[in-house]
Amino acid sequence: MLRCETIEVNYTLKQAPMRTKRHFFLFSLFGLLVLSYCKDESIGPTDPEIPPGTAVLPTNIQPRNGDAQRGWDYLRTGDFIGGGIPLAVYNSFPGNTNDENLLQREGPNAKLPPGFNAFTTASGVQVASGLTCFGCHSGKVNGQFIPGLGNSLLDFTQNNAALFNILEFGIRNRYGEQSPEWQVFEPFVRGSKVTLPYIIMPFKGINPAFALEQASVAHRRPADLSWNGGQTIFPVPQASIGSDVPPLWLAKKKYALYYNGMGRGDFSKLLMQVAVVAVEDTINARRINNNFKDVMAWLQQLQAPKYPGTIDQTLAAKGRTIYAKNCQACHGTYGAEESYPNLLVRVDKVGTDSAYANYFMENIQFSNWYTQSWYGQSAPRSEAKPSRGYVAPPLDGIWATAPYLHNGSVPTLEDLLDSTKRPKYWRRSFEDKDYDLQKMGWKYSVEANASDKQTYNTTLKGYGNGGHTYGDQMSVEERRA
Repeated sequence: MLRCETIEVNYTLKQAPMRTKRHFFLFSLFGLLVLSYCKDESIGPTDPEIPPGTAVLPTNIQPRNGDAQRGWDYLRTGDFIGGGIPLAVYNSFPGNTNDENLLQREGPNAKLPPGFNAFTTASGVQVASGLTCFGCHSGKVNGQFIPGLGNSLLDFTQNNAALFNILEFGIRNRYGEQSPEWQVFEPFVRGSKVTLPYIIMPFKGINPAFALEQASVAHRRPADLSWNGGQTIFPVPQASIGSDVPPLWLAKKKYALYYNGMGRGDFSKLLMQVAVVAVEDTINARRINNNFKDVMAWLQQLQAPKYPGTIDQTLAAKGRTIYAKNCQACHGTYGAEESYPNLLVRVDKVGTDSAYANYFMENIQFSNWYTQSWYGQSAPRSEAKPSRGYVAPPLDGIWATAPYLHNGSVPTLEDLLDSTKRPKYWRRSFEDKDYDLQKMGWKYSVEANASDKQTYNTTLKGYGNGGHTYGDQMSVEERRA
């Protein structure tokens, strides 16, 4: 890993010969280049123990003193969103309830989809609130519901401002602005509406989580998280770049969260940030954070789903050798003695679309706000530290986690291992049963252009499908193995 040191040069340049002066000038110029490079995350190729162009993330071991069962219950029924829609109003809308009960809940929650929790507020009002963690971090593959799976079937292409306006009008007129119902709904609708212009994605299947968070915190004072009267603390860029949703079972192996390794320090604070939509202040934030210590305990024991298909053991044995030679230096080892190197890889080294990583380096308002906020200043601290790189993730449960790359631009693992097969425009049905267990990914059709919102368009900024071409050097049989 590149280390930057200050070196004092005690030399009188005026006394040196011309040739030495030229050398001194070149040395000084080189030094300036090194120092400027060191400012940018120091992802360098100088450590012979790791692949060139990578850096090992600083060790970051999370506490393990929570209660996993309480964490599971809090994710399914907890009040971490803060406010919500009065349950009677929510249930009156057709299609809002279902009978699947995928999260195996009781009471009013049994009828809600995974992305909503029903709870009773301190003022005694029953509300339904979302999107919760399971709104984005649970999903189905071929009918199998998997808690913790990144949901790539969501649709963020519509602006739902009209729906929130209708809700606002109806609840104000039904209950009145002095009612407990309005008091728990108003923070929720207020926070939701300021995010709406920034979370509209160009096509289905990608997630605007960071755009939502950035727009939310821009309206909150960093010290106490209180609402800033509708005014923004910092300007929010209009252009937002979505991403694929990573599975939650990978968090226990990581030293930093998010694709660019930006989330450092205390993971419980990083994971609870969905609360910034409607949280009242740091008093409530501390209460939520105490519960997220239990959520962290649940994540520590969450396992990836086992591959449900038939495995050719002879081919798998060959594949193990090929993987060890080509992949494990960045992605780790698996089995009896697991290891994960926690490597941050420079964008120019991996070659994947750099817009997501560059965005947070060029728009530092969010990371500055975070560092100055309650999240960054109160113990245990967390930190937003962006880089021009991407974390090589663990591969647990990779069979279920299509589409691939940080922006979800590659529909199958077969396409990921052979970059010549990756389609420029690809369309899928967004039905969970259209999953190919052999190619490991979503069944799709190759399109001539992006004709609708179900078609992924890799020509757009932030959604390119290039890079990570390490499988190209293998034969067809080696990739299959």
